Amino acid sequence: MKTGALLILIGALSIFPENDTWIHTSLQLTFVAGCILFLVGNRLAKKSKNKSSTIVAALIVLVSLPASGSAQDYSEQVNSFEESFHQKDISPIQPFLSDSLKFDPLPIQNTLPVLTNIVTNLPRLNGLQILSSENGKAKVAYDFEQMGKSESFIHFDPNGNIKQIEFVDNIIQQQIEQQRKMQSSVQAPKPDKIAFAYSKKTVEFPSKDGLMISGDLYETDPEKPVVVLFHQAGYNKYEYADIAPRLNKMGFNALAIDQRSGGSFSGKPNETHNRAIENGIDNIEFTDAIQDMESAIDYLADRYEQKIIVWGSSYSSSLALHIAAENEHVKAVISFSPGDYFGNQFPSLKTVLPEIDQPFLVTSSKEEAANLSELLTNVNQNDLHLQFIPESEGFHGSRAVWVDQKGADEYWAAITSFLNTIN
Repeated sequence: MKTGALLILIGALSIFPENDTWIHTSLQLTFVAGCILFLVGNRLAKKSKNKSSTIVAALIVLVSLPASGSAQDYSEQVNSFEESFHQKDISPIQPFLSDSLKFDPLPIQNTLPVLTNIVTNLPRLNGLQILSSENGKAKVAYDFEQMGKSESFIHFDPNGNIKQIEFVDNIIQQQIEQQRKMQSSVQAPKPDKIAFAYSKKTVEFPSKDGLMISGDLYETDPEKPVVVLFHQAGYNKYEYADIAPRLNKMGFNALAIDQRSGGSFSGKPNETHNRAIENGIDNIEFTDAIQDMESAIDYLADRYEQKIIVWGSSYSSSLALHIAAENEHVKAVISFSPGDYFGNQFPSLKTVLPEIDQPFLVTSSKEEAANLSELLTNVNQNDLHLQFIPESEGFHGSRAVWVDQKGADEYWAAITSFLNTIN
């Protein structure tokens, strides 16, 4: 009973505000153990002295165990890592870096330059959050604009310094894999290899804010269905230079536009982007292009007096799906490598996709397929709402179907089947 009373007094210190440390947890458990000892004290007194001592000793051991195995508080380190992303500078996190921190397979002397490059050049971070922690590591949720959300561990040495950042390791491995794939990849469209005649002319029309949009119109027959083609990040309408002619041959008119969120690609300028800069429009984000995309859909709907098939690549493929959920002029969507790229600016596609009534085909590289499948969790897939997963490694965005691209034929087979289903 005396032992129980003592433990109760010690454990009572836990009434002070919780601070998420092992000390607070230990005090709470000590208080509970003390109550148990006090209540059964009389009964224990009737037992042999040795037995009582054994039970008390065992309880004390149990109380002390959480102190050595409980979760550690790594919030200061993680908050500093988040601040580094916000400041685009590793100074906040640098005091918490272990001397052993390295990013395989790069040598340890590259650690600080690599980390500087990561925090400087990644898109804007919406937030970092600790999901769970234990001795030596913390599971962290990252939320980046344009990249979406991800989870991975940060590992710590006994002094609480960071010795491994799985998030950075994963980025490096992805870059290495991407470089390997690029070596065997077609780097640009090959319109010169198109063996049949097609028509292409330049068109311009205003976006919702008045900015003029440039596009290439591939027209085969005004009575035929129409596809509008939206490019990926850093690209322009030339992404579709050997795709649009093939759509012509299949019996579709096609318009490829320059969105303001893009850039020069394969020696070709993005005229809409350049015009935006000249007009003082800067800090252009992916989501700023949605008005250009909506205007292109409206332009074609008026010109051809029919609903439009929308084809998107990477960020524009995500915007195309968001547009389809709201725009009555959209007939169907072909979406290459969509994802939750926009942080809190738009709801997750996981909630949007089940609400889309129009037919859609979503696809990606094989590597991206699992994440895309997760976004389709609540979609009842059928001939009009489906995901195509390539047998080959495939590629990110519409580059997957360029002339001579490895695996392009299987993508085209899926596209042809889908278009035949909706027409």
